[in-house]
Amino acid sequence: MGFQIVCLGAANVDLLYLAPELGPFLEEWPDLRPGGEVALGPGEEGRLQDLLSRHASPAGRSGGGQAANTAWALARMGLDVALLGRVGADPDGVFLRESLAGVNLDYLIQAGASGRAYILVDPAGERTILVAPNTNDELALKDIPLEVLAEAKFLHLTSFVGDGPLEVQKEIAFRLQDGPRISLDPGELYARRGLEALEGIIDHLDTLLVTEREWELLGGGQKHPRWAPPVVVIKRGARGARLLTPLRYLDFPVELVPRPVDTLGAGDVFAAGYLAGRFSGLHLNLAVRLANRAAAVSLGAAGRENYPDADFLEQQLFQLRKI
Repeated sequence: MGFQIVCLGAANVDLLYLAPELGPFLEEWPDLRPGGEVALGPGEEGRLQDLLSRHASPAGRSGGGQAANTAWALARMGLDVALLGRVGADPDGVFLRESLAGVNLDYLIQAGASGRAYILVDPAGERTILVAPNTNDELALKDIPLEVLAEAKFLHLTSFVGDGPLEVQKEIAFRLQDGPRISLDPGELYARRGLEALEGIIDHLDTLLVTEREWELLGGGQKHPRWAPPVVVIKRGARGARLLTPLRYLDFPVELVPRPVDTLGAGDVFAAGYLAGRFSGLHLNLAVRLANRAAAVSLGAAGRENYPDADFLEQQLFQLRKI
């Protein structure tokens, strides 16, 4: 069975905590910075849970993970999308599957303990994330139905914590050179590995989607570098987005400006808007504008509550095609 779009990356339960002081967490994980993200090593999740019990208060949970968020946003906009990866054979795994209504989960492996992202919200509203990958890091090539990927129109890759899943993604990108258009949203976890670690994927990409910080970590600048794929889209938050191609760069300001309630996952909705635009045949410029608009809409509520729907996509395609 073929799909229009396939997303492959980590799926996590997002656990939200209000943290009046980040100090205890920054002391325990020196690589962590306010607003940043780190991965927890073996045995560290228990230490984090102990700190949380003393220095933070729980504030809810939701389905999360870059690939899962993007897949759900695409499904909500009415596109045929499958999510590949792993969730736990535990209550969190059941919760994750239930949170992905509309996404094809036929090839989502359920085993082990679910991945969890602990999201610390400080008094200024900034989010600092610690990720326990758990079953996500057990991804192996045998988990991947290559024949399904080969029939897809687009394959969207997002980050994992461990080396094993990254090597799986490199192998997939190599084997599917004549298959779907491949995009990568590396997140900070992959971007911190540096360009050399990602070359096996980047060499086969159609599009690289990054934040400004991630682009800097990869060594990118204002111009399109020789090592980059044909299309680079830089997510610039309140300043919109920048499109880089070998010929030029273009900046696209934010067009819809709601009062932001929650920025978490907005970058994943941006990716979904971009992919929906490309799949729908929009010019690159218009696909980036659609991505900006989709991300802006998602800011209006917490979690996935305000992700754009099929009516939004239909309306935006109608408007953009008249430009």
